[in-house]
Amino acid sequence: MSTLDSKKTYQNLKKKGFTDSPNKSADHKYLDLFHKGKYVAHTKFSHGNNEIDNYLIKQMSFQCKLDKNEFINLAKCPLSKKEYFDILDRKGFLK
Repeated sequence: MSTLDSKKTYQNLKKKGFTDSPNKSADHKYLDLFHKGKYVAHTKFSHGNNEIDNYLIKQMSFQCKLDKNEFINLAKCPLSKKEYFDILDRKGFLK
């Protein structure tokens, strides 16, 4: 079972092009992804969790339009911003 550090994942997704969303709640913060001004994806983080468990990894991977292993690679940094956008383009999300 995989877990990810919530703070590192948040920082790494910001490096990959995600931006803080104006949508917030008392218990979650949201990140949005845009490409050439067009909304592509979003994900959310709980304020209270230090680790992202297997269930949340699966949910976040779906939100980011990736499979679970791709999302883990995005969050841990082996997957570059360019590679991420190439995957999104291949899957038809950047058209």
